[in-house]
Amino acid sequence: MKITEMIKNKGFTRSVELVPPRNGTDPAEIFSKVALIKDKVDFVSVTDGAGGSLRGGTLAISHLVQENYGIKSMAHFVCRERTKEQIENNLVDMHYFGVKNVLALRGDAPAGSAEGWIGEYEYAYKLVKQISNMNKGIYLPRKGQDVLHREGVKTDFCISVAGHPEDPIQSEVSHLKAKIEAGATCIITQMIFSFDEYKNYVEGLRQNGIDLPVIAGIRPLTTLKQAESVENFFGIKICSELKTGLEKEGFGLQYAKELISSLKEYGAAGVHLFVLNEVEIVGELF
Repeated sequence: MKITEMIKNKGFTRSVELVPPRNGTDPAEIFSKVALIKDKVDFVSVTDGAGGSLRGGTLAISHLVQENYGIKSMAHFVCRERTKEQIENNLVDMHYFGVKNVLALRGDAPAGSAEGWIGEYEYAYKLVKQISNMNKGIYLPRKGQDVLHREGVKTDFCISVAGHPEDPIQSEVSHLKAKIEAGATCIITQMIFSFDEYKNYVEGLRQNGIDLPVIAGIRPLTTLKQAESVENFFGIKICSELKTGLEKEGFGLQYAKELISSLKEYGAAGVHLFVLNEVEIVGELF
């Protein structure tokens, strides 16, 4: 089932982001975590790190959580480090394995890396366009044989894209409209830490003609150290209410639980938890 269909049927979805383990790790580690949440979520997303991150397995995990645990999956797909030919081949792999939900991302360099841009597309909307073309049965031309493109079997990808509430709204609207015109059908936000952040973001999009479902990305925080790390690494400002409250034991999870409740009551399309594979807390929130 596509994420957009889930939202239409359920009205509010619950999901979790999983990070593939470091290469060389026993895969049983990640699947033991999947087993803990299989009855608590509507879908999981599986991240796709840049090549230097040394975390393979995105497609395999996405496929196996569907086959072995009955949970729908969304595979992150970054265009960084990929040629358009590699993109098509990788998407065909996803099509064959029945992974229909994709989060189309530009991708960033691994943490600590200063390498320049090396991918085919420097903007995510171009990746979205290539995926959308495959949904229409339009494939890349073979060099020296096809003039424009090849026609083939239509894929059936549900294309989600990232939303950035932390960016100026007009800049964000411009970027999202390019992705929507290219074929995006759902938005998952970067980390938000207050209800007002989500509400103001969605209202800003609606006022500018963007009516796609918006799933709120939430990073549950349990310590002040985690909050400071988020601010320093991602450049996202965390509201003072949360930072002050984190000095109290148990405040962070209760705050996240109340935020989820407010988002559901408001009519959000769902919440997507960034838990960094600390899935033990999912049961306390969902």
